[in-house]
Amino acid sequence: MKKLKIRITISFIFLAINLTLAQYGNTGMYGGSGMGSGMNRGGMNRNQQSIQNTNNYGRNKSPEDIEKERAENLNKNIEKLTKDLELDELQAIVIKKELEENSKKVVTVTKTESAKEDKIKEIEAINEKMDRTINTYLSANQKVKYKKYIEERQERMEKYKMSQN
Repeated sequence: MKKLKIRITISFIFLAINLTLAQYGNTGMYGGSGMGSGMNRGGMNRNQQSIQNTNNYGRNKSPEDIEKERAENLNKNIEKLTKDLELDELQAIVIKKELEENSKKVVTVTKTESAKEDKIKEIEAINEKMDRTINTYLSANQKVKYKKYIEERQERMEKYKMSQN
């Protein structure tokens, strides 16, 4: 019985020490930046918090908000294409369906756990296939205008690639 009391006491002491040290970051928690780091909100200074908030921008949105934003962007693209390419109603409907499908594919690719370069290559492949499909519904004049649209999209993709490095 005496040995049991000693073991319980020692276990309690170790638990108390562990909790105390964890509070100040010495056990690797909160960045493990040493004693006293509990004073600056878990070991992160203001710059680290700012960087973390910037990196998490948009990640705290609900799935409904993300889907709503995706749909709004898609509708803006459809309106722009309809206006710039002078699409008729049938063309607009078919192209909208194609854009919706590819938008979902791109979202799926971005959520995968693969390298950024692989994601970019997959997105480019999806866009190329989409462009070929859309071109089948366009007249010669519309194809020229759509080619300019593709070039603008590629420029945006290049800027995105540069920002990811």
